[in-house]
Amino acid sequence: MRRRVVGDGEHADRLLAAARACWGNGPGGAGCVVAEAYDEDLRVVARTLTVARVVCGLLKARLAVLTRPEWMPLARAFGAAQEPRPEAPPVALVTSRAEPAVPREIPVVHVHGTGTLQAYALFPDQGPCSLQDELPARIGAFFERHVWPHRALIRPGAERVAWRARSGYQVRTDTERRQLRHQGCARLGLDADRPTIAVLGHAPDRDAELFGVTAALAAADERANWLFTDPVPADGHPRIRCVGGTLSTTMLWSMADAAVAFGDSDLPAFGIPVIQAGWSAGGACGAAHVPGSPEEHRRLLEEAVARHAKGESLLGPEQRERARLWMWLRRCGADVPTQLLAHWEQGSDYARTLAVNLRHVEPGADPLQGAVRRMWERREPLLTRFDFHDQGALACLGNAR
Repeated sequence: MRRRVVGDGEHADRLLAAARACWGNGPGGAGCVVAEAYDEDLRVVARTLTVARVVCGLLKARLAVLTRPEWMPLARAFGAAQEPRPEAPPVALVTSRAEPAVPREIPVVHVHGTGTLQAYALFPDQGPCSLQDELPARIGAFFERHVWPHRALIRPGAERVAWRARSGYQVRTDTERRQLRHQGCARLGLDADRPTIAVLGHAPDRDAELFGVTAALAAADERANWLFTDPVPADGHPRIRCVGGTLSTTMLWSMADAAVAFGDSDLPAFGIPVIQAGWSAGGACGAAHVPGSPEEHRRLLEEAVARHAKGESLLGPEQRERARLWMWLRRCGADVPTQLLAHWEQGSDYARTLAVNLRHVEPGADPLQGAVRRMWERREPLLTRFDFHDQGALACLGNAR
């Protein structure tokens, strides 16, 4: 294992010993669970192996790990088969690098994010499907069924999560925001009285069409300022600026009246409307405006400019609440606390902390076991911290005010 990732050799040896003692030999079975763990970061690899091992126990299947050579000792400590590509048919895939557009015929668990453990899941029970095509709708359905109806109970927790998440945005009042907005516009040579649209980073191979529509409208528009975090042919346009890496989060958020996002964005939770122009796992949760075509995207952009020019907003109160609830689900409700892993923020101390955890945990009784079982049996699209079907668990949310 790489020392620059795992820590010093002593911690690496202790982690291997603790993992072997905790997980022992892998379960047998006719099938196998394939874990893809090609990352350089121990935190990602450990999460992938842990989830895969729990799924193996649930399905009574062997563990096959596809990984870098330096991670094979850790994979073996988790009970992986000696042959990385066994003949047993795969019954599930656990990966940290899911290919979103590739249709799958077996269940896929995509380990992602920070926190302790977060994972999305796709169960192709009705035939091959891809994360890109199916996951947002399934998460949206879960949100409508289990989160939105309980918004009054969840609201205090959602406010706490939002308060923590805004730590990088150092503005406390509307007056401070206006002052920063005028300062930023003056610095960039823009008119602070015009609406300002921020266009966030995009993936050229996936988002080129709607990014191009956005850039074309910005070049033709005379009513708004446009801040692009990716390069765009501005051609000396007086109201277009490429600001990638030059503005702090605080300054960008203070200047933006609306934003175009090509991935998950927390901006609606803080009062900034978002036009969701790219793929987002939470795109169907109702927090952002999601165009169905280039024409609709252009219409939404024009509406955003027109409304904000009149001092109105494209963001409604319900959208803002949905955004905070989605942020809560993503950062809290779907972040599973488990002693089988260490928290992401352990950073360089992760190997030592994980080794300590594994020496003292009872793996069969850990909350992760129940979380994976719930997700698997109910075919839910994400791991959850608690059982949303349990009224007692939901009542506890209301008590934690």
